[in-house]
Amino acid sequence: MKDNFAKGIATCLTLAMILGNLPEVSSVMAETGTPATEAVTPDTSSGSAVNTDTPTTTPTVTPTETATPTVTPTVTPDMSAYRLPATTLKARGGASRVRLSWSKASGAEGYYIYTRTAADAAYTLMATVKDAAATEYTKTSLVNGTTYYYRIAAYRTVNGVVVEGDLSTAVSATPVSVSATSKTAKKYSTKAKFKASPAYKTYKKTKAAMNYNKSFAIPGMKTTNAGGFACTTMVPQGMCLAGSYFLISAYDYKKEDSSVIYVVSRASKSYITTIVLPSKAKVGGLAFDGTNVWVSKGKAVASFPYSVVTDAVNAGTSYTVLNSYRNVCALDSTASYMGYYNGVLWIGSFSQSTSTMKGYKLNNTQTLPSLVPAYTMSVPSKTQGVTFSSDGTMILTRSYRTKKAKSGYISQIRTYRPSFAQANGSGKVLKNTALKKMKLPPMSEGVAIYGTYTYVLFSSSYYKSCKYPVDRVLALKTNKLIE
Repeated sequence: MKDNFAKGIATCLTLAMILGNLPEVSSVMAETGTPATEAVTPDTSSGSAVNTDTPTTTPTVTPTETATPTVTPTVTPDMSAYRLPATTLKARGGASRVRLSWSKASGAEGYYIYTRTAADAAYTLMATVKDAAATEYTKTSLVNGTTYYYRIAAYRTVNGVVVEGDLSTAVSATPVSVSATSKTAKKYSTKAKFKASPAYKTYKKTKAAMNYNKSFAIPGMKTTNAGGFACTTMVPQGMCLAGSYFLISAYDYKKEDSSVIYVVSRASKSYITTIVLPSKAKVGGLAFDGTNVWVSKGKAVASFPYSVVTDAVNAGTSYTVLNSYRNVCALDSTASYMGYYNGVLWIGSFSQSTSTMKGYKLNNTQTLPSLVPAYTMSVPSKTQGVTFSSDGTMILTRSYRTKKAKSGYISQIRTYRPSFAQANGSGKVLKNTALKKMKLPPMSEGVAIYGTYTYVLFSSSYYKSCKYPVDRVLALKTNKLIE
């Protein structure tokens, strides 16, 4: 009985050990039959043993003291003393565009331009102009009829910090549609009205020499589409014959819009299109060397290839914007007028007294044309335009003032046959005595020869003070200017 009981106990312990994962226990039965157990020290080498000993109290660990680092606050320097003052901003609306212009801020590296419409809650940055010399910016792709507001601030860098200046006063502009450049005469709409004009009736010799049917209206005098902006203050200046076209230069008297060249058909004498030049210079001089068109630009002359003209005509658009000249040649005096003859570009400055016109040989006309000083020629005072025929005949226009009563008034055309072949060692060319002198209506400007006619341009239609305005390019019979 006792043996069976002992065996049962042993069996139960073994089963419990298997099912409960208990520590292994050896059972010993005393001879007296009283059971006893022996604890087996757990094997701790596996790291999974259960420690049946009384746990040892965990000692308190005092952390080592670490010094708290001192944080030096970042101090933003006060740059207000370096802020540039606000500049004056202007805005002008054109066809789906607005042109901004401002006074240059001394010391500026560039400008930030901000914009908004009435529907916007605040201004946003529209453009960053990084050119310190810039004083204009045109924003295109705008909506005609919508008013846009603008502000501008100059900026510069001080000790590595970009400092934005004070904002300008807000200005506004509304883009509007712009009509095409006018083709018709500004003052006299018909032949009858022109022949009734004071100039036609007063200047008898001009009337006798002119062919009305070959004369033509000066384009753009009512309005000029100058790159998407309407200009009513263009003043015609220079003229030349270039291939199949007459070219007429003009500048904006108010200096708001770029200077232009009107392209007129040589055959039909009708206006075709406009080339908008990359400056606002008073483009008094205009010449064609057979490959390049030359334009005066202050104390310099600039050129662009004839292909610009043909491309502008073929484009069939109201205007073509010339973004840059092929090259610019500096001079030692202002280029007021120009003419081309036999490989030489003749350039002169307007003067109240007798002056010297200089002749420059042209090099590299097919690539990058350059000027080489070669000749000089004495010319009369107040010369405004010069042209040459194929045989070397030189025709000059002279003008000053709009009224005869004004001191120094003159308006005249003169014809010469210079001695080009007899230029002396210093390159001086004698113009010789004038073959003929003839009075013209006031404000004669550029001049060009085509066939048997000399074409004379006038700027008088712009000036309200002129009592004898001419709004046409007059075709004068060249033989009447020589005989």
